[in-house]
Amino acid sequence: MKIFSYSLCIVFILIQTINGLYEDQIGKFDWRQQYIGKVKHAIFDSTGKKIVVGTEENTLALLHAGTGKIEWRHLLGSNTKSKITSLFLLSNGKVASISNIPTIVRVFDVSSGILQWEAAVAKDIQPVLCKWAVSKRDIISVEINPSRSGYDLVLTEYSSIGGTENVASTTELPWFTLGTNCQLVFPHLVCLHPQEDAVNIVDVRNSDSHQRIELQHLGITVGADQLVTLGVTKNFVSLRTTGTFSLYKITDEGLQRTSAEWPSETVLVSVPTVKDAEAQDQYMAALIKREKNYAVKIYDLEANQVLEDVSGDMKLPDHAGEPDLLSTFLMRKPNGELSYRYAISTTDDSLHYGSKKEVYWTREEALTSIVQVEMVDLPVSSIEASIEEEFGSDQALGGILGHTIKRLSSQFRQLLIVTQQLLAGQISLVRREAVGNNNKALERDRFGLHKLILILTRPGKLFAMDTLSGRIVWQRLLKNVNIDKVRLYVQRTSIHYPLEPQCTILAKSSTSNQAVLFVFHPITGEPAQFGSEGYVNLDYSVQQALLLPQNEETEYMKPLLLLDESAAPHVFPPTESAINHVVKMSNNLFMFVADTKSCVLRGYSLAKSTADHLASAAVWQLQLCSSSDSVEEEIVSIVSRHPEEKVFSQGRVLADRSVLYKYLNPNMVVVATAGTNHPHHRGYLNLYLIDVVSGAVVFSTSHRRVQPPYHVVYAENWIIYAYYNEKYRRTELSSLELFEGQTQSNSTAFSSFSAPQPLVDRQAYIYPSHITAMKDTVSEQGMTAKHILLGLSNGWIQEMPRAFLDPRRPVVAAATPEMREEGIMPYLPELPIPAEAIINYNQTISNIKSIYVTPSSLESTALVFACGLDIFFTHVTPSRTFDVLNDDFEYGFIALVLTGLTLASFITKRLAGKKSLRQAWK
Repeated sequence: MKIFSYSLCIVFILIQTINGLYEDQIGKFDWRQQYIGKVKHAIFDSTGKKIVVGTEENTLALLHAGTGKIEWRHLLGSNTKSKITSLFLLSNGKVASISNIPTIVRVFDVSSGILQWEAAVAKDIQPVLCKWAVSKRDIISVEINPSRSGYDLVLTEYSSIGGTENVASTTELPWFTLGTNCQLVFPHLVCLHPQEDAVNIVDVRNSDSHQRIELQHLGITVGADQLVTLGVTKNFVSLRTTGTFSLYKITDEGLQRTSAEWPSETVLVSVPTVKDAEAQDQYMAALIKREKNYAVKIYDLEANQVLEDVSGDMKLPDHAGEPDLLSTFLMRKPNGELSYRYAISTTDDSLHYGSKKEVYWTREEALTSIVQVEMVDLPVSSIEASIEEEFGSDQALGGILGHTIKRLSSQFRQLLIVTQQLLAGQISLVRREAVGNNNKALERDRFGLHKLILILTRPGKLFAMDTLSGRIVWQRLLKNVNIDKVRLYVQRTSIHYPLEPQCTILAKSSTSNQAVLFVFHPITGEPAQFGSEGYVNLDYSVQQALLLPQNEETEYMKPLLLLDESAAPHVFPPTESAINHVVKMSNNLFMFVADTKSCVLRGYSLAKSTADHLASAAVWQLQLCSSSDSVEEEIVSIVSRHPEEKVFSQGRVLADRSVLYKYLNPNMVVVATAGTNHPHHRGYLNLYLIDVVSGAVVFSTSHRRVQPPYHVVYAENWIIYAYYNEKYRRTELSSLELFEGQTQSNSTAFSSFSAPQPLVDRQAYIYPSHITAMKDTVSEQGMTAKHILLGLSNGWIQEMPRAFLDPRRPVVAAATPEMREEGIMPYLPELPIPAEAIINYNQTISNIKSIYVTPSSLESTALVFACGLDIFFTHVTPSRTFDVLNDDFEYGFIALVLTGLTLASFITKRLAGKKSLRQAWK
């Protein structure tokens, strides 16, 4: 009994209060989607039910051919320069991947994804050519290295079981020159030089097997300019001449021409067959471009004929790009006929899987390379729209009678809408249809949590996703634009009903050096009535763009101010109201342009603009980087405050009831420059706070012996930035906070030309993990406490209160009662990572690149969208949900209590009346 009592006491002592997440809350306010990246290599397994893929994100994955879902996935290192160069399926149920920079050979089990072994290939000499192949159970490397006599061919074999390395042979190649196009068709190396009318073939296992074949002996009178193989295991190569491909078979005598020919636009692959196929059968698939679709042609290489019964047309979705990778799988039906499945990767980074009949599924891998994200409000419901139409217009139709008719017609429409919704709900119940978030109408909710996420990606593809479910509402591929420089602007949202919302994408034309605009409706994705299908080709190039405030004169459209290469301003849309709006605010309108390479910033003023002619004048220029040749420095980041940020408090109340006023400069930006000192090869980071109206440097600081990545957050009057300390080998966070002092210079307006010099508090902290992204939370009115969202290398997103990074935190010995009264925590250099602060709990996000935050209509709630190899959406409440009831609120219990109180009041009233009546008769 004593032992039981002691054990019970120990259990009670160990009990602690923790914050957790109920199982039924998983996915209620958040969702995650996993991706793999742009597919560069794709191989079907022997059954055709699995697809092994290697991507540009240095990711190796196994996809289920039936659904397209990820069976397993491996991110092969975080080095951005490392890429998967080759991918092979071994005969023992393993898959081998070869990565470069550095060269690493890895072998995985296909079914489980478990790493069997890996080996780093050390190279004393950088080869000019490196090809890989498989033979039985060996992985073979063929390299051409420079030597004193010219070039040598080195053959290296690796055992697929244990990775044992064996240098098999070294052969001199006196005929090889730089620029030669070589393809490995194991065991042959076939080389074609563009300036020579000959093909060289060498057996990599036999140094005396070199053959030189003149092109004229192959029947080629015009020089061939491209050499293509069908895979490292097929004895076929193809030569392109005068717009067509001709197929040749490699034999002991050289090259033997076949009857197979196809257009030069065709993508060729080697097609594996199913287990029951005959061993000598070899096939080839060709993807041929037609006018509006594509055709898949299946060739029998042994019979030199096209299998017309198997071949067929293929139509990709309208929003898909051009195919750049084709992988196919051949199977035999029960009746003995051949059939095929294909996996096609296109230039918009999407992966399509289908057959001769249809496309079964598509993976939108462009979502792994997101450039910009904007969250826009959805339109109001049909009932609210009818109310807006009823009260939104001041025009009276016949006085009181007109208003009465308008009121009755509006309410009749509302009744019809409600009836239709009720009937639709009853029909869905009768048919037992599930009505979930995926089918919910795109309507604005009461708290502004239901929005549309506009996503602009590096391949030039635009997506619109629903915040409730993460489903893709619509998608569009931009045409004839340069995807290196592209920007999305929201000019008008759906709040201003009945005006249509409008968004504009600014990009550079791929056919010229001039700018192009794409104007579209953000809710439907349809092009606006501008130019040709929404595209507006400008006759100038743009070096800077600025979204101006909206007003009633411009119909709540935010004009887009463009500054061309000659510093001439332009307005879009070029309406009279937009131009007049720019002219009215021209005295207070300034723009700046930054050259990231030369670190030169230039400021322009539009004060001399008129309605007939918009003009700009250079008012200041600033050189930030050193002009010394021994230093390489460039601008790595330019950060301004969030455009939707509002400052609720103008100062901080101190313990003595005085106010320390914040330095709130709306014209200030943070410019970070980084470089390397050549004599010592040590990195440094410079941080400048610059007023872009006057060109004055408000504050600057420098850090030595630091390395990227650099991340900067700027909000209100404080700046937080992260860097890697090379000296102490750790990640550090530095915090700056600017104050005017205990006297405010001007409480109504801010002038950059008479602004006081701020007081700067600074402090540094040690962070125990590697930071890949950083962002601050934003609320609608600015009353909610600020939190910092940190994306970590292990896939976590930590929500850290900004109070932890307060630069006024004193050391324990210097802490005073006044500071404790203010709520300032004592200074501790190490920042914690508590488990309850991870907002994505166990939903790991691989390779986090950026975090986007948008306020909702609830002051307590902000919407967070994180992207990397995966995408993740959730809500955060830095100050808890003080303006909305909790999910576990007992509505039934409160209703029961209110009902009881109501009944008790009536009963008490009745009893009191009877009592007073009895007392009156006494």
